[in-house]
Amino acid sequence: MEQTENIRLIFQDTPEKFQAMAAEIVPPLLALLKQRNELEREICARSLKLREEKAASGISPYQSAPAEESLWEDYRRRYLELVTPCCTEKLLKWGPAGSYGKPAKYDYLFGSPEPAVYFTMKSAKKAVVSTRNPVSYDYRYRFTLRPFEGEWRVDGVECAFGDQEEWSAEHTL
Repeated sequence: MEQTENIRLIFQDTPEKFQAMAAEIVPPLLALLKQRNELEREICARSLKLREEKAASGISPYQSAPAEESLWEDYRRRYLELVTPCCTEKLLKWGPAGSYGKPAKYDYLFGSPEPAVYFTMKSAKKAVVSTRNPVSYDYRYRFTLRPFEGEWRVDGVECAFGDQEEWSAEHTL
């Protein structure tokens, strides 16, 4: 077990010869998730402000304003700029994230009093980093990373709820 930016790193089914790889793989992934989370939080705050402005102007909440379309374009563009260098084509083919909200997707990881990630690596060709959100619905995320052109990239994201054994594919980071 190690600490990475106040996030506890727990090894699961990882032979000792691969444990050192966690230092190369986990910090960049956590940095990416944190940046993605900050982007979502910013966009959500801007969206809420736009909604307040529409309400104050007497515009129906169901009517889309040009500023909202522009906000979505900004979100999609910045999301892709952020994740493209860090993900494989397998994940990128699904395009940008299609939602944002409050709390942001990974708030539980960066706002938890005792955050932890679980690192599993059984071969030099694949690493798995898992997180668990004990606060809300006890959902878990699992990130599969693979080496690509000298760097580790996110190749897949999955989600599971509670103690379910079945994982569902997520199409965005």
